[in-house]
This record gives sequence, structure tokens and C-alpha cells, in this order.
Amino acid sequence: MQDSFDFKEIDKARKTLGLGKTATLKEIKEAYRNLAKEHHPDKRSEEADRCENRMKEINKAYNIIKKYAESYRYSFIKEKIEDTYEGYMKGFNEDWMWGLGKADNKKKRPYKSI
Repeated sequence: MQDSFDFKEIDKARKTLGLGKTATLKEIKEAYRNLAKEHHPDKRSEEADRCENRMKEINKAYNIIKKYAESYRYSFIKEKIEDTYEGYMKGFNEDWMWGLGKADNKKKRPYKSI
């Protein structure tokens, strides 16, 4: 197993698959499948050479991202799961647009909170 990853290589792979700066495993697989369907040489016999080269790029990118994602260690410890959720909710609740904002900013609001 690879211990370190090259950011440039992963970023290039991400862009090849058309992924944003964050993605779920489901989104990664979906992006790969969609590109594979679109560029598979058997689907476009008139452009088989170009499609074959593109599929090599897509497969290489997917394998790089897959190795990176497979190396992630998921925590199943109760405290870690709850901390992750609470951290997410805290960030959401403090968001200036969607949440209530930080406590010290409430006094500066010209409107009433609902």
C-alpha cells in the first residue's frame, strides 16, 4: 500500500474524471461510469483510436483516485462519529447565510432571527 500521495497526480486525476474538490465514493464511481460509457471504443467505432486513448486516461485517473480513497481510514468510534456530526452542524449553524451566525454577531444583525 502506498503511504504518501502526490497532490498534482491526484488533482490531475480528479480533473480528468470531472470531479469537484470534494466527492463521495458514490460520486467518484458515477463519474467514472459515465465517462466510460461515453468514451468506450466499442460505442464509437469510427473514433476507436481516440476513444481508446481517452479510456486509458480515464482508467488511469480512476485507479489513482481509487487507491487514494481506499487508503482512507474510516472511524467507527462513537466519539469520532459524533464529533464529525457535531462539527458539521456547528459549521452549518454558524454559517452567515444558512445558520444563526456566531453568538457575538447576533447583536450586530439589523433583522430579527426567525
